[in-house]
Amino acid sequence: MTTTATPDIRTEPTASVSGAEFKQGTKPAQIMVAAKELFTSQGFGATSMDAIARTANVSKATLYAHFSGKEELFAAIVSHTCRAQSQLLLAPSVDDLDLTDALSEIGRNFLSLILSPQAVAIFRVVIGEAVRFPDLGRIFFDSGPNQMRSSLSAFLAKKAARGQLDIEAPMRAAEHLIGMFQTPVHLHVLFGVKEGVAQGDVDKVVKDAVEAFLRAYLPRA
Repeated sequence: MTTTATPDIRTEPTASVSGAEFKQGTKPAQIMVAAKELFTSQGFGATSMDAIARTANVSKATLYAHFSGKEELFAAIVSHTCRAQSQLLLAPSVDDLDLTDALSEIGRNFLSLILSPQAVAIFRVVIGEAVRFPDLGRIFFDSGPNQMRSSLSAFLAKKAARGQLDIEAPMRAAEHLIGMFQTPVHLHVLFGVKEGVAQGDVDKVVKDAVEAFLRAYLPRA
């Protein structure tokens, strides 16, 4: 049994990249679905804008009216994949939870995102193409992982300001927590060692990570 997948581009009501809205049934959403299918099946380098236009059933003029090139399209897809779930990662309701419960909720949502079929497919594209297309790695990092690091860092800094955590470097602490969430399961799925991760295993990874994190960062008497 795998974790819950992120919303699909075709069914997500509204997404936003660089201020533009991509609603279900619109040309930009149609283009993004086609591009994602081609990127993940053929690779970034082998996919042409002509092929994207044909698969999306739009003209090249329409394609370029919405996206300047493959890099912008890829950034839009990554941002969309992360956006809906990232709203849950550090949703306002998390701030109302007990610290242990809040970190556990963040961990479960984070793993739900990175273990989803969409996210795994995009990770594989980046790994396979980053040497030939260095900008792809930067686009992916800025649109996905770095947003999560920054958001979690701000959350931890706020908890430290309230005296709930003893943290001098919130970004480093965020990286510690993300690493403990990600390391035990992500590579197994990314490299096909496992097809998915059972929810019970996800819960165990999250529990162990949160307990270790709090032992390191709770204020000392």
